[in-house]
Amino acid sequence: MRVIVVGGGHNALVAATYLARAGHDVEVLEAKDHVGGAAVSERPFPGVDVRLSRYSYLVSLLPDALADDLGLDLELRHRQVSSCTPYPGPGGPAALVVTDDRAATRASFRDRTGDDAEHDAWESFYADAQVLVDALASTVLQPLPSEATVRDAVPDTVWRDLVARPLGEALERRFHDDLVRGVVATDALIGTFASLRETSLVQNRCFLYHVLGGPWRVPVGGMGAVTAALARAAREAGARLTTGARVSAVEPDEAGVTVRTADDGEQARRADWVLSGVAPATLDGLTARGGASGPRPVGAQLKLNMVLERLPRLRSGVDPAVAFAGTLHSGEGYDDLERVHRAVAAGTPLGDLPGAPPGEVYCHTLTDDSILSPALAA
Repeated sequence: MRVIVVGGGHNALVAATYLARAGHDVEVLEAKDHVGGAAVSERPFPGVDVRLSRYSYLVSLLPDALADDLGLDLELRHRQVSSCTPYPGPGGPAALVVTDDRAATRASFRDRTGDDAEHDAWESFYADAQVLVDALASTVLQPLPSEATVRDAVPDTVWRDLVARPLGEALERRFHDDLVRGVVATDALIGTFASLRETSLVQNRCFLYHVLGGPWRVPVGGMGAVTAALARAAREAGARLTTGARVSAVEPDEAGVTVRTADDGEQARRADWVLSGVAPATLDGLTARGGASGPRPVGAQLKLNMVLERLPRLRSGVDPAVAFAGTLHSGEGYDDLERVHRAVAAGTPLGDLPGAPPGEVYCHTLTDDSILSPALAA
């Protein structure tokens, strides 16, 4: 069977590998001059020898079983620091720091709130999240289970708080500190545009993706190393990876599918099947179905890549090597997140947002400095 994969992102490369291993004739068509989609490394700054992970920056939903089965030559490193959230304390600038050190984390919560209640609530909440993760993790590489199957596998309270009701209800009930609520809430918002009280529950699904994929890890060599390993596996399986091939049309008929590419004239390829490695709205456009899948999604995040000569110092006195090793939260209290969402949803221009915009900063060279030249690393 001949299969054409439209798009050469990381998911497409995995699918191409398994199809080729199954004995099918597989060709991946990628519009850019390289495969990888969002999982790519680039040198964006002239004269600065650093390979930055331009779009995606951490590895999450890549099960070890899948990486082992594909034979990926890839090293992923765990970040010892989860997050650092500066705040103005009563005695001056302070920070809530969450690390692998449970005792230090509890002490940081106590400094923020005055007792252990909020840290106890934190541990209880994430223990419940782990129950849902345990019920779902093994199914990532299996057929999608039914809703009833998953619901039967978890307590009613876990189902209510994380699946059935808007996540904001659980955060407002289980936590009392605005900053702690906000640190938890960000995992429900990165990658979507929603209120924590959104009735569509898109924020719940976003949160589930984040906790299901944990722990988030840094790829040694940058995101380009992930794509290189996946591309190698696909080629070794027998798949052909064709770059610079911009698909202009996908035309199914009773005998198969015609795929047209526009970059070198209107070249037509025939296949028995097409596998889509592009967004649903993009595929609809290629198949002349117009907006069949609904409006094209609009991004809600802005990512800036930076190369710094040194780490910024924090007025809280937290070691910058700790503060920036995980996720540094800025302006991400629970009320801040809700206020900014309401303003943007109401059409407020970004330059007129109330207060500082929510933001996060990461410094992955604290976990892996192989993306730097030897001179920069030194």
